[in-house]
Amino acid sequence: MSRHMRVMLATLLIVTGVLVFLPSSYVSAGGLVVNGGFEYGTDEVPYGWNLTGNATRTNTGPIYTGNAGNWTANITADGDMLTQWIGNITIIMTTCDAWGWIYVSGNVTSVIAFDFWKGEKGIPLGPTTMLSATDTNGAYVQRTCELKPPPDSTHLRIRLFGTGWNGSAEVRFDEIGFYPVWPNIPGVCFIATAAYGTETASQLDVLRDFRDQVLLKSALGSRFVATYYRLSPPVAAFIEKNDFLRAVVREMLVDPVVNLLQRFQDLWRAQPAIP
Repeated sequence: MSRHMRVMLATLLIVTGVLVFLPSSYVSAGGLVVNGGFEYGTDEVPYGWNLTGNATRTNTGPIYTGNAGNWTANITADGDMLTQWIGNITIIMTTCDAWGWIYVSGNVTSVIAFDFWKGEKGIPLGPTTMLSATDTNGAYVQRTCELKPPPDSTHLRIRLFGTGWNGSAEVRFDEIGFYPVWPNIPGVCFIATAAYGTETASQLDVLRDFRDQVLLKSALGSRFVATYYRLSPPVAAFIEKNDFLRAVVREMLVDPVVNLLQRFQDLWRAQPAIP
């Protein structure tokens, strides 16, 4: 069975468990930026983003190696901007990684700006974190940073724009995103950890290995991991309070997934090397 089939099967099993045990009062708490790849939208307007000035969503053909999408955010003048608000971010997040791919042509500095607010368009909190690039010589370059929401933050604002325009120039943005760095968050309990009641269970090593060696090595898998991180904390908190429910989740959901992954792992390792 191919790696993609393994990813799909494990994803189906885990997502099914999440949906079964999801509390009805659950509220989304951040995750990957919606439409980070700008592949979806209506004409020149990407879903999830507000456009100012002449900012657009443009079909440029294949954008960069590893990205099958053709669409990118595009700005050509001072005052052009794309803005997105992400709400309910601090229910579970204290630290997250952020990134963006940038293409710059001409004399201009591109900027991806992240800042935290209490309420959408309410009270700004803390400094603005910026990722930037100048002329990228005809290629897309990635910029990354770490974000730490100040206390009382409820929303993250993301802006894409350029500064210092001089003459004919163009800036494009693609794959703008962020997701929580969960290992740095004390007290957060994932579904599997809640089910086993410890962070040192050997079964968790199997799941972590699958995450690191398979899921995080593809764009689709990385988005699934981010979505799972977004959904799982309130589910785990709900599970860990009930011993019976923990046993059900462990025996009916997590153990079968772990056993399945171990079998695939053994089969994969037993395959002869390709000369």
